[in-house]
Amino acid sequence: MLEKLAMMRSVGNILDSCLAIKPKEQLLVLTDTDNLPTGQLFALAGEERGAETILLVMKPRTRHGEELPSIIADAMKAADAIVAPTTFSVNHTNARKRASDAGARLIFFPGSQEAMFTDGSLDIDFVKQAEIIMRLSRAFDAGSRVRVTSDDGATDFSIDIRGRKSVPQTGICHTPGTISPPPCIETAVSPIEGSTEGVAVIDGAVVPGGEVLEPFKLTLSGGRIVDIDTSGKDGRKFASLIESYGDDNMYCHVELGIGLNPKAKIGRGIELEDEGEFGTLHLGIGNGITFGSTIRAVGHIDLVIRHPIVQIDDVIALKSREVLV
Repeated sequence: MLEKLAMMRSVGNILDSCLAIKPKEQLLVLTDTDNLPTGQLFALAGEERGAETILLVMKPRTRHGEELPSIIADAMKAADAIVAPTTFSVNHTNARKRASDAGARLIFFPGSQEAMFTDGSLDIDFVKQAEIIMRLSRAFDAGSRVRVTSDDGATDFSIDIRGRKSVPQTGICHTPGTISPPPCIETAVSPIEGSTEGVAVIDGAVVPGGEVLEPFKLTLSGGRIVDIDTSGKDGRKFASLIESYGDDNMYCHVELGIGLNPKAKIGRGIELEDEGEFGTLHLGIGNGITFGSTIRAVGHIDLVIRHPIVQIDDVIALKSREVLV
């Protein structure tokens, strides 16, 4: 009972602070059979706030970015606001993009677990963190090139971002078409196709997959992963995962994101915290249409680096987990 009360506090914060639900708005709660209790809490909270609340329950998808049934896609497009605690992400789908284009506000929770709503990662000042996120977003928007390195020199790669606009995900979705996946609050930018060059050591997490305990090196050339270090267990697991998609575009680099949640922690077994921990960086590969890339794939994977140094043109923007712009 106490756990449900704690969850309801976070659920209420999401509907009030993040979505700003108003009476009579059409709120769609989209969940799957693995997350039905959480979906029911959101539906109850929506009804308490006077929203026209619709609860849709689907079979869990098999991977992030898998397209949704057409009946759900149509409901998403008609909604004023959507909250989606699901096993896999609905973000990298045409259904989500059409809903956003139609003006729906969307908070989504891929890898949803009840612990996410009780561990403090949703108990933050979203407005304060939004200020930091937007500072980095403006730096990306004004920049031409990003270089990512590490203190030990193991990571060193660069991307071209000329003309690309960042995608800030502050957790605040008050205006039509905005999206965010708290507790992963971040800003992200898509590289120009084919521009990523260098090496990256993945020492944080693979999403989906979990915490990395044996760091592995990726070599990137022409915007693609061309070599994976499989000498360790985590490298082998990742190589097997990406191959399992059966899509050559899954090797394409489509996103560079910075996690900015001060209460998120890698290793709790919650995907959104793995990529949302403050000061970490994640490389998104695969489907990139929701970040402004032209690359489409059957799924999306994020690869987390714990202590990146991020340089935008000639300015160090992030170092030692501190935002410097």
